[in-house]
Amino acid sequence: MADREWIEILATHADKLNVGTNEETEYLATFEHQDTLQPLLSLARKVKNALAPVEPDPAFREDLRRSLLATACQRLVSRLGRSAERPRSLRAGQLERANSQAEGSTECQRPAPFFRRYKKEILIGAAALGSIVSVAGIVAYWIYARTARA
Repeated sequence: MADREWIEILATHADKLNVGTNEETEYLATFEHQDTLQPLLSLARKVKNALAPVEPDPAFREDLRRSLLATACQRLVSRLGRSAERPRSLRAGQLERANSQAEGSTECQRPAPFFRRYKKEILIGAAALGSIVSVAGIVAYWIYARTARA
């Protein structure tokens, strides 16, 4: 039997064990090489029985969450502190609040993404550009029509 077939048989057996069914006898009756397959299937069953589901302590999870949020906030504050220009969303005093939040709290204010920050200006610019293009098209057509008549 090819290695790929062994892998498929054992993977299917493991899936069945995870669901809660044990079809070891059916596998042994169906496939060849029972002398090699039987120890592998029984080993998989024993390993499944020996393993117990593990879940971390809720206090550990909360501590890890706070630690990760504080680290992310500190990185954000250090990046904002290094930048030469502060974004418009960072008003006076906001950097200091972010610093204090990074040290004590898990809440950290992130600057808004570029489009959200300049949404109004982008829309006005796009509308103006569209108007300019349409006027330029009318002028170009008018010039073309005049030169075609002449």
